[in-house]
Amino acid sequence: MSEQGSHYEFSADQNVVLEKTALWIRLFAWIMMVSAALMALGGLLSGEAGSIVVLVLAAVYFMIGLTFRDASVSMNSVVDTQGNDIEHLMVALDKLGSALKTMAILVLIGVAISVAATVAIWAWMSSLPS
Repeated sequence: MSEQGSHYEFSADQNVVLEKTALWIRLFAWIMMVSAALMALGGLLSGEAGSIVVLVLAAVYFMIGLTFRDASVSMNSVVDTQGNDIEHLMVALDKLGSALKTMAILVLIGVAISVAATVAIWAWMSSLPS
């Protein structure tokens, strides 16, 4: 990147957009982390064998929340600092992209497991005597 490009500063209006985006990313991060805490609490209090799955899911939700929180901090650094707006924005976008990629992969895994479980249950029920 050229020397001039590395010292770009966003305008006040552009900073407002970045601040709002950071706020919504941070809100989503907290929603994920609070959901994870509630899931973990429910899993621990249930005492059932399947609660380990709930605890694993809670850990995944929490890690995704942390990743989104880091992205919001990076997005805020674009507004709060001077001289490196583009560099800070690229870091924030990279962290946001990592969080979204993690979520997409987990959704695909969840769909695959759901389909496999549905097929297995259907096959098992078809094998039962009528």
